[in-house]
Amino acid sequence: MSGYPDDQEHDPTRPYLGPLQAFERHIYQRHEVESAFGNSYMDLLAKYKEKCKECDREKRNAVLWEKEQRMSERELNGLRAAAESSTFAFAIIDGDGAVFREDLIARGEEGGGEAAHELHKELKHYLQNTPIYSNIDSISVQVVLSVEGLNRALHASGTLQGPDVGLLARFGRGFCRAQPLFSFVDVGYGKEQADHKVRKIFELMANNIQCRCLILGGLHDNGYATFLESFRNNSKICLLETTPAAADFRKLSFSRINFPTVFRSETLPSRLTLLPGLSLPTLMPISPPIGAGSAFAPSPVGSSASPKPNTPTSLASAVQPKREPESAPNSYAAIGRAGSTPGVIDISIQKKAANSRAYYQLNRADERVDVPLSRPDPSVVRALDEKRQKNGANFCNRYHLTGYCKTVGCAFQHGDRLNQAEQLALKHKTRNLVCGSSHQCRDFSCTQGHHCVSPGACYFGDTCRFAEMHGMDITPTLKVYEDGTREVV
Repeated sequence: MSGYPDDQEHDPTRPYLGPLQAFERHIYQRHEVESAFGNSYMDLLAKYKEKCKECDREKRNAVLWEKEQRMSERELNGLRAAAESSTFAFAIIDGDGAVFREDLIARGEEGGGEAAHELHKELKHYLQNTPIYSNIDSISVQVVLSVEGLNRALHASGTLQGPDVGLLARFGRGFCRAQPLFSFVDVGYGKEQADHKVRKIFELMANNIQCRCLILGGLHDNGYATFLESFRNNSKICLLETTPAAADFRKLSFSRINFPTVFRSETLPSRLTLLPGLSLPTLMPISPPIGAGSAFAPSPVGSSASPKPNTPTSLASAVQPKREPESAPNSYAAIGRAGSTPGVIDISIQKKAANSRAYYQLNRADERVDVPLSRPDPSVVRALDEKRQKNGANFCNRYHLTGYCKTVGCAFQHGDRLNQAEQLALKHKTRNLVCGSSHQCRDFSCTQGHHCVSPGACYFGDTCRFAEMHGMDITPTLKVYEDGTREVV
């Protein structure tokens, strides 16, 4: 047995073992803290450097934006100054209803010049006496009319006398020459031609900030009252009243002006009352004093003969053009006489020809609107479908609906063209096909559809072939005919 004491019982380091282990743990924890601190520091340092870069960029951007702002302010001030210095008043006048005084028109070019100077003087006086317009110097006027149509009306009513039918054209020439900013625009003969042009020019000027005063001369037509509803809050609009305003203008609060020294204050009189639908086809020069045998010859003074009532036959005979020689069977007069009652002008063929002109419709956004179709006969629809199944091929839409097909070797049915009832049924089918040009189509003979028939409440929803057009306005506002004429709906 050893004489030394037990090592485990007498180990002198035992008392230091616990503190040493605690010290080591402390060292380890300290290392962890230092490591975490170092990592956090490096992260913060990296973020700080990034923020410094961002700050430098923002400083540079601030300098650039400040410079840009100064340049923009200078440009804006220049535009404001230019707008203030170039303000003008614009008057757009529907000359078919706002008619110049006949004594001015009768003087031709001289009267046109006087009318322009007088109108400019009156407008200048109105602007100078209205505080918000007192700084306006330039005045522009556009008179839009059908020279041929107004010329007819002036002579037919007896307002203008004599054989000279070119007075109005010379009046317009003098009107334009007298004032450099005045225009006399002839839109040609046709219903609503002037209306459409007046509306478009008015819309353009309503959005022009340099146009500080916008004057519309068209109170004779209720259609302009409806048109002006969307401009109700535009304070720069003023109405030029010539003849008494139509009824619908009462609900509009725009200021009004009138110039009786320039325009007629009464509508043109109707010297001749025509049959319903009958119009004078051409304006013929006024002949020398009418002979006693004429339908319009006045009764001799003191004659005891009672006035003969204007029966339809006698009235129609009064406006019938002079008979052409019988030796010209192919003349217009001879054709017109064929098949008509003597003394009565048959205008049914003319009306049919006018209504058969090809046209398409547009809405306010110039998008094509399909012409509504009447409901087809269900029995015809079934019979047409049976015929299609029997022949084993679809009908050629182009051939049967327009009369021609340019496709070489067309695979669809041609043959005898369908009758009107069958064509109507086929039109309904083709309307379900989306036109490749969509609502921008301007093909007069196009038979396909250009919008959904129920864009606001379509049964098919997003699966509808016309789903992309569901928000489209399908209210037509304009008819465009194949001959180029336009008619406001």
